[in-house]
Amino acid sequence: MALIAVNHALAAQTFYRGGGDAHCLEIRPISASLGGHADGIEDTAAAKMLADRHAGWAADMPRDVADLWGFVAGLDHASVMALFAHCAAQTVNALKLPWEQNKRHALETANRLATAVALDMTAHWTPTVRAYFGRVTKAQILAAVREALGDEAAERIADKKKPEMAEKAEQLLAGTGWLPPLLRTKRPAWLDDEQPEAPAMAEDMPEANSAGSVEDEPFPVAAE
Repeated sequence: MALIAVNHALAAQTFYRGGGDAHCLEIRPISASLGGHADGIEDTAAAKMLADRHAGWAADMPRDVADLWGFVAGLDHASVMALFAHCAAQTVNALKLPWEQNKRHALETANRLATAVALDMTAHWTPTVRAYFGRVTKAQILAAVREALGDEAAERIADKKKPEMAEKAEQLLAGTGWLPPLLRTKRPAWLDDEQPEAPAMAEDMPEANSAGSVEDEPFPVAAE
């Protein structure tokens, strides 16, 4: 019954305008917008999958929020859990912003969550000029190329101006699976028995001064 009540409270506020007055639990789901921090994220396959799932649930919801309790209570267990997971996913916030100094424990928890669900950001994100190289310094571009492809590759683009260097780096790193430390997820222990672990990349990237750049500490960014 607690699960039904929480699900009802989350769904009322997630799918209905003014739904905050339709439940009796002091629970307020908040969704962080990622668009202002990650240009183009709305166009990714993961974002579209989330939007499609949301639209599917919205189409199934009763028109009147007063009928929502009966709808949630009448779902089978698998559907209850699926709705609960979707509503919970809407509230995930793993943004690491330079001016927020009090989120260390929250970010550590986000890291554990990403590990628990085996989040692999190589399936959702690649370093491009738009998404990364155009937003960081030349030193960070060279460090990324050096880490992924070695000193020789980095030296070949070291004398180029920033725009050209960023474009070359995008071309060089395409298909390598390289990620900035911020987007790397620790391998979950339950996978260790299934396949050998790939060598970990060094995490000594230079510190950055923008919301879209990396820092030394490898906190993941949630896909949803």
